[in-house]
Amino acid sequence: MTLIDEFYNWAMMDGHGVYVWSVYVISAVALVVIGVWPIRAERRLRARVTSRIDEDTGA
Repeated sequence: MTLIDEFYNWAMMDGHGVYVWSVYVISAVALVVIGVWPIRAERRLRARVTSRIDEDTGA
């Protein structure tokens, strides 16, 4: 058995590979979204606050 065959067999996980790897991908995407979402929300909030401060001070 060659190295690529061994890797393929490992990745397929006795027929469960598609399920297992898809769960890993979905989990990774969810973690990225959970990490990025608050950062973007904070930036939007800071921009809104800054614009309101500018409006109130007449700048």
